[in-house]
This record gives sequence, C-alpha cells and structure tokens, in this order.
Amino acid sequence: MHRSYTGRTEEGPKVWRGRKEAGGLPKIPRSVDPRRARALPVPAEAQADARMFMQGGDTIRALKVIVDTTGYDLRQARDIVYALIYDIEVPRRS
Repeated sequence: MHRSYTGRTEEGPKVWRGRKEAGGLPKIPRSVDPRRARALPVPAEAQADARMFMQGGDTIRALKVIVDTTGYDLRQARDIVYALIYDIEVPRRS
C-alpha cells in the first residue's frame, strides 16, 4: 500500500486504525475506569447525547455534554462516557 504526502492511501483517505477494537468499540485508556461511573448520576438526556456522540466517534463532544450538564471534572466525565458506550449502568438524575 503506497501512502502519499497528503495522507491518502490508494484505497481512500488515511484512517488511523489504532483507536477501535475489532468489535467497533473504542479502546478504554488505562487511566479510565468506567466502573466508577456507577456512583455518578447523569440526566437521561445527557446520557443519550453522549452515547450518540461516542458511537459516532466524537469523544470530545461527548465529554463536553457530560461536563456542561453535570459540572463533573474531566476524569469523572471520561469514566461516564466510556461506561455509557460499554453499557455499564450509570444512574439517572432528573
């Protein structure tokens, strides 16, 4: 496979293949523990929005939704976002 300077391959745009596992889910960084999210309540609408952004591959927007809605710090928001994508139960807050 030949790569050019524009970041394109012969098959199309360059894709970084190290971010997702074989099943299509993003790899969990070592500093993230989604199990901690079970103690952090999040509104149902924010959970749905963050899950949608994560499924689309937009982790930054998912984190922004959680931080803006709840006021949690970045570490807690990352735990929540990865818990949502891996279907770990996150308590709902109204």
